[in-house]
Amino acid sequence: MFFLLELLLLGAISIILIYYIFLLPPKHPANIPAVPFWVALIPFFKDVDQSDIFRKYIQQPLREYGAVKLFFGAQWNILVHRPSYLAEIFKDEDLYQKSGNQKKIPHSVLAEFLGDNIISSYGDTWRKYQAVVKPGLQRNFDADWIAKNAEVLCRLLRETQARAGGNGIAVQELLQRYSVANCSEVVLQVNLGALESPNAPIHVLQSAVKREIFKPIFMNFPFLDRLPFPSRTRARQLVAQFKRELKRALLESKHEHDTDGLGARMLHANATGTWNDKQLSDNLTVAFVAGQENPQLCMISTLYLLGQHPEVQEALYREIQSRGIDMAQPSLEALQDMPLLTAVIYESLRLFPPIGQLVNRRASEDALLGGEIFIPKGMYLGYNCYSTNRDPDIWGPNADRFDPSRWGLSTTAIQKQYRARRARAEFITFHGGRRSCLGERFALLQLRITLVTLVQQFTWRLDPTWVDRKTPAGPLYPRALRLVFSNRVKFSGSASGEKNPEMLRHE
Repeated sequence: MFFLLELLLLGAISIILIYYIFLLPPKHPANIPAVPFWVALIPFFKDVDQSDIFRKYIQQPLREYGAVKLFFGAQWNILVHRPSYLAEIFKDEDLYQKSGNQKKIPHSVLAEFLGDNIISSYGDTWRKYQAVVKPGLQRNFDADWIAKNAEVLCRLLRETQARAGGNGIAVQELLQRYSVANCSEVVLQVNLGALESPNAPIHVLQSAVKREIFKPIFMNFPFLDRLPFPSRTRARQLVAQFKRELKRALLESKHEHDTDGLGARMLHANATGTWNDKQLSDNLTVAFVAGQENPQLCMISTLYLLGQHPEVQEALYREIQSRGIDMAQPSLEALQDMPLLTAVIYESLRLFPPIGQLVNRRASEDALLGGEIFIPKGMYLGYNCYSTNRDPDIWGPNADRFDPSRWGLSTTAIQKQYRARRARAEFITFHGGRRSCLGERFALLQLRITLVTLVQQFTWRLDPTWVDRKTPAGPLYPRALRLVFSNRVKFSGSASGEKNPEMLRHE
């Protein structure tokens, strides 16, 4: 009996110590509130929509105070919302230094997966990575190749819809295969076979890795990754296998005709000793993951929003027709000079940024953010793109509404507002400052070509049986989205002025 009481007492003391060491919010900053630590664990205990969690527990204090203390990655962090604070963070790279998972949560599966890469590195290391990656990502990409893949995507959607009859079809897997093809073939010059086959090794491995990484309990307590749980052993094996397969494909690819592409540049950096083998593997992984995952998520969210708004689909179709767009030979100038298309893409990126929340900066010394919030040296900071992009004080009382017209009605007006919003850190989907997203140009080109091709061939709506919920953790986007596609009815004017319908049918 006495031994049992000792065990209970020891257990109680252990719980108290864990709470005070890990879970009790820090005293500083003293003038912003803390979101209860257990909020981060809700997805572990129940199936939730994380946008509901945000609105219920995080939105009000985050927007009222401009920042909050948030528990994530086994430690307390500062999550920033107010644009003036964010502009300061983006501007002062030396004070608010990039510091990724390899430093914040070393030995975790996530850190092992992404390693030390161009997104999370700082200083001379970052400059060494940037010298290789930036020219490869900011070149002129082959629009014809993306358009060719978009035609294959349309064929796959048409075949899948034909098998489903009038029922909805799941789109995420097809869009993942499509985005993998675009990123690997156009950016890295590697053919991974993902669009041709659902059994392509890289597609299968990537899907398996994603299922293992975004588990709330391990995201919030990554030290558990070190314990010999069978699931974590399996996760590490999958990560290693994924990275080997990706590197193997790159090494076996042919780059003789495109030595300026990112894949060729990475191999050259490794061959000349600029990068070691691990740096090649880590940067290849993050370029592939970010280069296909983020456009994929944006495509899912954009199709979701357009499925809710058939009138915008029709307006887009009219704009495409008025420009005489021919996707057999896509014109970059014509694609960029389409105000509604641009506004739809920006509005989708505003409402559903592919990276909804990012915590990867660390104060290099004591700081006073905005002259108001004391940030202790060593404190990690991040920002919630989903919150800032939807702030009603910035975007108006209808900030949660899909309204492409808020960006303007002409190409000039839209681009002017886009630049101003980014400069003021009011639109942070592509982050900001010197560390803004290097893949923006490729992502926007891919989205333009994809939407034009889909709108020319289909109309779509949400599957009425699909439950409208967002993902429970990780990237925030419509969960397991299902859509019903119909072949678009085209009208051609006759000599008498009558319009004759021509239904595009899949035979």
